Amino acid sequence: MEDINIHTEAARAFLDAHRKMVLTVLDEAGHPNSSLMLYAADNNFNIYFGTRASFGKYKALMADNHVAVAVVEESLDPLRVVDIQGMAEQIPNTALADTLEWFSRKNPAKYYVKDAEDFVMFRIVPTGIRWLDASSGDLQMYNLREQI
Repeated sequence: MEDINIHTEAARAFLDAHRKMVLTVLDEAGHPNSSLMLYAADNNFNIYFGTRASFGKYKALMADNHVAVAVVEESLDPLRVVDIQGMAEQIPNTALADTLEWFSRKNPAKYYVKDAEDFVMFRIVPTGIRWLDASSGDLQMYNLREQI
């Protein structure tokens, strides 16, 4: 059996090499709603992102903080995906500036809403992580973290 640590490190490197994710939240009717978002990941697979309190995404997260995230290889081949399920936690205002500074170092993409008066940030704490990798020519799926 292969060492799962090799796949964990590959998934972590993959997350660090990418900047955009698809975030899925449950809207007020309980239906899934997906958005393309900028993100940064830490070494524990926590995912950070920002939004505005006036956006529907914020209201949805306040009602139900269960989320799903997909980060997908943008080229056709090889297929590689990190798929995360987790719980979103709002970053406290006292930590917002430091978190945004760290985020901006990890993800230097232009952040369109960071200067908004109602800017907020979230951390997604994973409850499940899958790494799908077809680099070998065969699609392999690894559960990197079962339900915590």
